[in-house]
Amino acid sequence: MSKSTHLWHDHHSSPITDILFITVYRFFAVPLLIFSTIILAILGHKKIRAGLKMRWPQKDRHPWFDLPKNKKPLWIHCASGEFEYAKPLITKIKQKHPDWQILVTYFSPTYKKNIENFPGVDMSCPLPWDTPGAISAFIRHHQPKVLLISRTDLWPELLYQFKKRNLPTILFSCTLGKSKNYFLRKYWQWLYGFFSVIYCVSQEDKVNFLELGVPWVSVMGDTRYDQVFARLENSKKLKKFLYDTSLQSEITLVSGSTWMEDEKVLLAGCAAFVQNQQMRLIIAPHEPDEEHLEKLITQLNDYNLKYQKYSLAQHWHADEILIIDQIGILAELYSFGQLAFIGGSFKKSVHSVMEALAAGAVTFVGPHHTNNREALIFKNQILEHLPNYHFVNTVNDSESLKRDLFKMISHSLQIESAQKQITALIKTYQGATVHVLKWLEKMEIE
Repeated sequence: MSKSTHLWHDHHSSPITDILFITVYRFFAVPLLIFSTIILAILGHKKIRAGLKMRWPQKDRHPWFDLPKNKKPLWIHCASGEFEYAKPLITKIKQKHPDWQILVTYFSPTYKKNIENFPGVDMSCPLPWDTPGAISAFIRHHQPKVLLISRTDLWPELLYQFKKRNLPTILFSCTLGKSKNYFLRKYWQWLYGFFSVIYCVSQEDKVNFLELGVPWVSVMGDTRYDQVFARLENSKKLKKFLYDTSLQSEITLVSGSTWMEDEKVLLAGCAAFVQNQQMRLIIAPHEPDEEHLEKLITQLNDYNLKYQKYSLAQHWHADEILIIDQIGILAELYSFGQLAFIGGSFKKSVHSVMEALAAGAVTFVGPHHTNNREALIFKNQILEHLPNYHFVNTVNDSESLKRDLFKMISHSLQIESAQKQITALIKTYQGATVHVLKWLEKMEIE
């Protein structure tokens, strides 16, 4: 790999700063993290127990030593769901450079199968404990050419070991908020200083990095837009009845990633429209396990609403609610609706609005949506053909949802034009992946 200094930033923090932060981290933070993890696992936290188990040595060997040695891969790390940001990059790399080896590590076991089965991932395993011995051994085993971190999951020892070896590191699709805490600012300045280059999502993020004293930052956008459109272009085939041409002339609301709190508001707001066959409703729970589905069906029965489970359905009548009792098809489902409601927004924090918007759906969220940057951005984007509405619209209760749905049904002829406007604008957000790929190519990876 080329070490051209004009292509990447060298870490310039003082040796004293390095020693101070890394010592505190190694001897206080890491032992506390490991101890807390073990205690929570003993107490029965399922995900933490699974994460601990997958890192535990088997026959005196850590699991990552079973992977091929000295492959000199591009190493991509993501916490779990941040793998969505890495998917389009992996696809692009393999399209242009099929011989480049790609190693993906993850922190949480949640995305393990997703990562293992994704085309283009040559090797994958959990990230080792962030200790000097484990990280050094991992690097020696794999001999990575570069480390790319997707969005957030920054581990000081990992970055410190890459700096010691003068290996490049990239942070991509990242965001940065403002912080007034002096110590935190110094810590983040030190940590971000390890990166050769940082690709952030927006100009606002870049300003925040500059104010922090981290100038080696470029605005690239969000790679998830590339992934969302790639998914739409290569959609999974769904059941035949969804492709019935008669559905195209009806208003359909797709409610995705819903929780019980969302469904309570949703059903109160939609029941009459569904019963009168003025609107179709699809509900895709965030966790469609048996317990959740039973509670949802109890609510449906309370409203005397008919329903079909997707897994069993062969047809779908207009007065039936379609319950999606499987995962992995929500992105495709949004394409069958003119309207979308995003779950989590009546619980604690809204899920992603991006898939719904990319599919062209006029989107609704509940009051708890300030955690989602796209929801906040597109709340301000007015729909030209529905001037009192935006790309993303807030409803505070079942009555406000009912009022807005009535207006949507009354202006059904304008919705198609609104959908075209949404899709056209969202498409302009594509292209972030290319920035990272160009940088890798300039590094002359062989």
